[in-house]
Amino acid sequence: MPIDGLFISPALQSLRLTMDESALRQQAISSNIANVNTPGYQRVDVSTAFQQAYSDAMTRLSNGESVDAMPDASIETAAVQGPARPDGNTVQIEQELVGMAQNSARYEFAGQMLTQNYHQMKSAISGQF
Repeated sequence: MPIDGLFISPALQSLRLTMDESALRQQAISSNIANVNTPGYQRVDVSTAFQQAYSDAMTRLSNGESVDAMPDASIETAAVQGPARPDGNTVQIEQELVGMAQNSARYEFAGQMLTQNYHQMKSAISGQF
C-alpha cells in the first residue's frame, strides 16, 4: 500500500469530513448568536447542498468507498425558521446554544479519534506498540 493510502482510508476521511462539517456549522451558529438582537435577521445554517453531499459521502465511506470531492462548503439562510419575534428575527438563542454544545462535542470527539489514529500509525511506524 503506498503511503498516500494510509491517509485516505475511509475512517480518516470520515473523521476529516466530520470535523470540516462541524467547523462550518460552528460558523453558522456563531453568526446566529452574534445576530440574536439584529432586527429582521434570518437564522442561517449549513447549505442543504453541502448537508446532502456530506450525508452521501458518509454513506459511501461506511461502505468502504472513497470520496473524491465535496461541494463548496457554504452557509445560507436556514430552510426551516423558528417563529419570528416582533422585530422579525428568527434566532432562538436556547436552540443555538444547544446546537453549539452538540456540535462542539462532535468536533472534539472526531478530533480525538483522528489523533488516536495518527498516534497508532506513529507507534506502528516506530515499532513502539
